[in-house]
Amino acid sequence: MEMHNVPLRGIKVDPLVHELATSERTRPYLDCLIEAYRNDAVGLEAALQVVRDLPLEKRYTWRVFSALTWAFADFEDEYVALDLPQQLRMLLQTFHTE
Repeated sequence: MEMHNVPLRGIKVDPLVHELATSERTRPYLDCLIEAYRNDAVGLEAALQVVRDLPLEKRYTWRVFSALTWAFADFEDEYVALDLPQQLRMLLQTFHTE
């Protein structure tokens, strides 16, 4: 497989992922990462305190676990076995045509 550089603008982003990444509920976590990358200990501690003070229902892991509840409740391995080859073929076709 040949590798090539892709500009950031050339990366396709699922609209739901973009919505999550730019949502106000994700902002406290993003602020923590920004302060960590800046190596700003004081800013990071302040940002972490904001996360610590979040109510349970606004925490990132709560939202993820809530979504996983449906995923696991609906999970049927026989259906996955039927669908997986089709999904893999579609994925490979996508990479092949780009």
